[in-house]
Amino acid sequence: MIEFGTLILTALLLQTASLESTSPKERLDAIDRLSGTGRTENVAPLAEALKKEPKSDVRAAIVSGLARIRGPEVVPVLIQSLQSDLDKDVRLQVVDSLQRLYITVETQGPIRTIFNKVKSVFAGADRPLVHDPASVDPAVNAALADAMQKDFSQEVRAAAAQALGSLKARDRLGVMVSTLESPQNREHPEVRREIVESLGLIRDPAAGPALERAMRDSDRKISQAAILSIGLVGYKEARSTLENIFRTDRNVESREKALEALALMRDPQSSALFESLLDHSDDYYRELAAEGLARIGHDPAVLKTRYEAEKKPNVRNALAFALVAADQDRYFDDLASALDSRQAFQAEVYIYELGKFEGKLQELHRYLKSGNARVRARIAHIVGDIGDPSSRPLIEELTMDKDSEVVAEAIIALRKLTPA
Repeated sequence: MIEFGTLILTALLLQTASLESTSPKERLDAIDRLSGTGRTENVAPLAEALKKEPKSDVRAAIVSGLARIRGPEVVPVLIQSLQSDLDKDVRLQVVDSLQRLYITVETQGPIRTIFNKVKSVFAGADRPLVHDPASVDPAVNAALADAMQKDFSQEVRAAAAQALGSLKARDRLGVMVSTLESPQNREHPEVRREIVESLGLIRDPAAGPALERAMRDSDRKISQAAILSIGLVGYKEARSTLENIFRTDRNVESREKALEALALMRDPQSSALFESLLDHSDDYYRELAAEGLARIGHDPAVLKTRYEAEKKPNVRNALAFALVAADQDRYFDDLASALDSRQAFQAEVYIYELGKFEGKLQELHRYLKSGNARVRARIAHIVGDIGDPSSRPLIEELTMDKDSEVVAEAIIALRKLTPA
């Protein structure tokens, strides 16, 4: 009888042989086979193969496969690759993989990389963010911050700056600000813009003074990004500057960004401005005014009057958001229904805020039993993002839902609700 240890040794030898095949396709197939979630026993052979692999696309596949395996054993291998691989695209793949270690992103099918012309899911405006920043290994944030400062490729530096925002790397805020304001980085506007956007996602008011200075940047993309980030971090000292931009700037987009920032800031001093805009001819201004009032509180009687007269669905959703925030919970039905409409993303943002910050989580739970499968799925997604453990039993029920989209969202939400 062959001993169990002999079987394990034989299997490892076969894996190594596949990784050392002269055929790149066979090596890629071996990487795909070895890269199952939780297969930490394969980290060592993949790490060894990564050191010796001559082809960039195969190295990128190994990097991507390690992200699938996950686990702390993967971190030093990826960091070493970020610091030493000579191919820019492999380093970009490492930045993607480091984020996947901590941000739940569903992937199916064979490993695909930047060499397959696949755009990173973290490159979009609505990119996913880490659910628990404390779960991120400080060594990962340190390596990304180092790449943001020193990598030879501006593209890699920008991607690293972006990743620090997605991972909410508050411990790297100081180095991000110094990199943003360093004179030698004036020639790297894309890196600076990504830093500005990431500072907003980290949401630490300590970044406020630097962001206020960045609002005066000569690069309009950077200045506009700084305007919005000021609102995200809630730096109220910049309120009057934002109001002045809204009233006087000749650029329409800058004015809109300023009003967006004010609506995010939660400063009661902006109440008069928001009230004055509820009757504005521009429906986007009315929408943002209602959002701003939702976040600072307002007389529900005035909001109801505006709601009854409003025709635009985006503005009605914003007014419903303000009304629910003012404890008029019957308007929650409007927001839930909007999850199955063209305004679904807008409604998701509002519902998340109500559940996370306004004490309305129990209202969200009611809609997990909605007769509309789309609504059940989106509410499950939002509840997962909120991350309150009290939601877990209700989400577990949805893993047996008759609708496949609901089941998929419930499974993702459960991962977010399960302690690491």
